[in-house]
Amino acid sequence: MSKNLVVLGAGGLARQIVGVVDDIDDITLLGLTGEPDEHSLRNDTPLLGGDEVLKTLDTAYVIGVANLLVRRKLEEYATAAGREPATVVHPTARVEKRVSIGPGGVVMPAAQVQEAVELDRHVLVDANVLVCHEAVVGSHVTISPRAVVGARSTIGDGTTIGMGAVVLPDVTVGEEAVIGAGAVVTKHVPAQTTVVGVPARVLR
Repeated sequence: MSKNLVVLGAGGLARQIVGVVDDIDDITLLGLTGEPDEHSLRNDTPLLGGDEVLKTLDTAYVIGVANLLVRRKLEEYATAAGREPATVVHPTARVEKRVSIGPGGVVMPAAQVQEAVELDRHVLVDANVLVCHEAVVGSHVTISPRAVVGARSTIGDGTTIGMGAVVLPDVTVGEEAVIGAGAVVTKHVPAQTTVVGVPARVLR
């Protein structure tokens, strides 16, 4: 796989990933793609243009966009362009030896991923997250800062776990669910359901 890297996106998450990549010695960041905003225009990371530049560069990629539908479209586009996703782990993250991190995974500073955890492709483990032993996390899952995923829990594809939320051990969260910030999930959550509160209850 190429040691060059492009981050797909130019917003806040993309710039956060740039900070992670800057701390990794063996990756060369080529730049960002997508529509710039006022903050990215003040950033010194090169803006390469639209996602079509992937076809012209010898590079791997990671997705720096939070929106689930956009993330999936970007994965499809990059695959069609013949590009492979990179796996990016910050040096301060603690990742145990028997952990599986799928292509496109990003593990942010001070995160902990314990023994025998399985992270599918394009999972974002944000700063100070704890993923406990034997948890299984599906594709395109976002785990926000300071959240905890309990031991042996299962997190379905496309789920978002909010800041400071806790999923207790042995709980299953269905696909594309949303766990609100600070929620404590004590029982199974159906697919495409939003839960909030302590203990977590269905919002809609």
